[in-house]
Amino acid sequence: MAESEIGIEWVQDYHSWSWPDLMNCKAEAERFQNRLDGVATFNWGDDYAWDEDFEQQGAGFWNPAGTDDIYADNVDIVFYSGHGSSIGPHFGVSSHDSGEVHHDELRLGDKDAEWAVFDACFVLSEGGKYYNNCWDIFQGLHFILGFHTVTHDSASRGENFADYLNDGETVRNAWIKACQDTEGSSTEWAYLRADSSGTTTYNEQWISAGTVSKDPDPATQTIYYLRGTC
Repeated sequence: MAESEIGIEWVQDYHSWSWPDLMNCKAEAERFQNRLDGVATFNWGDDYAWDEDFEQQGAGFWNPAGTDDIYADNVDIVFYSGHGSSIGPHFGVSSHDSGEVHHDELRLGDKDAEWAVFDACFVLSEGGKYYNNCWDIFQGLHFILGFHTVTHDSASRGENFADYLNDGETVRNAWIKACQDTEGSSTEWAYLRADSSGTTTYNEQWISAGTVSKDPDPATQTIYYLRGTC
């Protein structure tokens, strides 16, 4: 069996955007990649982290040159750490598309990705853009993991998540536990999960630690949303 592949992107320097700079995103993402069993495939940060790396070419109005087929959708798990909103994650430069990953540009799982983590505020807010348009986003993807609320700039959440995955926790429980380890009760974790006939994503684990479901069928999938208090 081929080794599982792990890709990360992170942003701390937001330049002239209205977003304040962050301090721990690099440490968080790199600790996740270094601790998780698998192959580190890409690590793009600050001005080298681009929204188009998550976007499908031709999808959405502003996206003629998406490169998810060689980055976000070309690994088993992709992890982003930085600012976000109910629109999606925000990057530090806007010279590679818009600087934001809009829901209509995101099509994950039609190549490789099983799991996408957006460690950023509000990306998975109930009623947000990803929540309301999840059927288009999930094209074989199993989970999107993130937050319903604001979250804090943690350096340790990524490695905690990786440790739980390596230990055989289900993907959903690994994320919940990592969030509870690093956040207070005012923060709410969230995830979107896809299933279809013959899939068992609810109890799936990291590739080297247990059982992984086959990809959900986008034509017949059911997508579940859950959020809870840290």
